[in-house]
Amino acid sequence: MSEPSGEEVIVLPPLPLATGRLLPSGTPGPEAARRIAAVALVVRTEDGTEHRVDLVEQHGAWWAPAQPRWTASGDLSTDRATPAGNHPHPEG
Repeated sequence: MSEPSGEEVIVLPPLPLATGRLLPSGTPGPEAARRIAAVALVVRTEDGTEHRVDLVEQHGAWWAPAQPRWTASGDLSTDRATPAGNHPHPEG
């Protein structure tokens, strides 16, 4: 698959994308929150395919893995986002 000219490949930042261990249910009572077991980033491409990368829990936060592996739903795709080391630092 070729990359469109002039467009950048998605890069996940080297910072926590989420924090916390509980997901609120929106209802009061003992089931008010559920313990989080996994967090994933889902991206839908123009062709309608959904790709996901599972985040990694470290230091009380959810981070992108060092080399994200994009997997299409129900598929074992080997497409990858650009590794973090291949893009410039945001501060220059």
